[in-house]
Amino acid sequence: MEVTKSSTFVSPSEREVPLKLIFVRHGEAGDIIHSPTRGPLLTDLGRRQAERAARRLADVDISHMYCSTLERADATASIAHVYHRNVPLTKTDDIREVSHLHFLADLVPDDDSVKEQLRLEKDSLMKFINLIRHTHQPGETVCIVCHGNCIRTLLPMFGGRDPGRSVLMEINNCAVTLVDTWSTGDAVVILANCVRHLLERQIT
Repeated sequence: MEVTKSSTFVSPSEREVPLKLIFVRHGEAGDIIHSPTRGPLLTDLGRRQAERAARRLADVDISHMYCSTLERADATASIAHVYHRNVPLTKTDDIREVSHLHFLADLVPDDDSVKEQLRLEKDSLMKFINLIRHTHQPGETVCIVCHGNCIRTLLPMFGGRDPGRSVLMEINNCAVTLVDTWSTGDAVVILANCVRHLLERQIT
């Protein structure tokens, strides 16, 4: 898969190439839970989805991989990492699944405990964004394997926008989403929720 620059967006600096982000949602998860802190395991279908996503990314020059510590994302990333054995893989709690209320602001209840949980989750996501921006350089490609709500929330945050006031995006299991981001804080979605690597019967 070739990761290309957007043909319609002009970089904030003609001399600066973007830092490229590849977001991959985990494969389908089932009901089997080995650890209450790590969530359910991938189903057989989820592993097949993950393998197809991994093969799609096999030829991409990835600088670093990150994944959630939840089992379904960890397993998906591990399948992809087979094709990138020399690439660092960092597992982090900062991109575990988050509430859907981050991008449905009008539905947030007037409850202090809920608001505090949302604040803590957003702080973790912002910590991750700052890590990416300060650790990686323009021209690198970073792969991030995490969760649907997490991706929906991170995408506008990378561009400095409020997730609750942004377009709601569908994120299928093992879908690929590409984002170009610059040191100015600008971010552009180049490809969204792409599942062309999956068979039609595998799309969930």
